[in-house]
Amino acid sequence: MQFSVPPTLPLPALQARIDGKTKPPGSLGQLERLALQIGQVLQSLTPALDRPHVLVFAGDHGAARAGVSAYPQDVTWQMVENFLAGGAAINVFARQNGLQLQIIDAGVAHDFGARNGLVDAKIGFGTHNYLERAAMSADDCAAALARG
Repeated sequence: MQFSVPPTLPLPALQARIDGKTKPPGSLGQLERLALQIGQVLQSLTPALDRPHVLVFAGDHGAARAGVSAYPQDVTWQMVENFLAGGAAINVFARQNGLQLQIIDAGVAHDFGARNGLVDAKIGFGTHNYLERAAMSADDCAAALARG
């Protein structure tokens, strides 16, 4: 989903602050665009996030059954288990940076049951193989978007 933020703080002032860091202008790519957007949203040349979160959405796509992935589909639920146990790289990143980590089951082909630390936003156990038919119905897509 894409949306635009109307510029209310002068863009040149924000851009100059970002470009004034010790780095080649534009060298951080998307991160610089994100910093610019956060500055606009928070209306600040020195934005700070009060309660930053990292959201990890996990799900399986049916095309994996066609051999397009380097890993079998079972790796998805195993990774979710590792996230929940605190053993993945994202867990270390979150801890080191004081970030709240939230894991969301957005359609993993596995039944986790009710688990502490796991948000169940599943509308199905993965998608269909888009090489054979639509990965999901329009209704399923709308339901997934409605869940976040």
